[in-house]
Amino acid sequence: MWLALARLESYQNARKVLNKARETIPTEPQIWITAARLEEANGNLEIVDKIIEKASKSLALHSVHLEREQWLSEAEACEKGAAPRTAQAIV
Repeated sequence: MWLALARLESYQNARKVLNKARETIPTEPQIWITAARLEEANGNLEIVDKIIEKASKSLALHSVHLEREQWLSEAEACEKGAAPRTAQAIV
């Protein structure tokens, strides 16, 4: 639901939606990845790496451990979805 809403919003509102989603569901990696992709799509490349770093730390803090293959699958999806910087940050 959060991700669908973020896709319908303007950039600023999408950021707010995703920030609220991360607060509400800090264990969902897709929210973090979508936030990184949003920033990349809006030219904020320097923020992409920070978001993925925070994602890794937050997920670990909440005992969410993705396998290497899962991260690589997410990176491939980002690369195919025109988000190469997000893919690079994941890898």
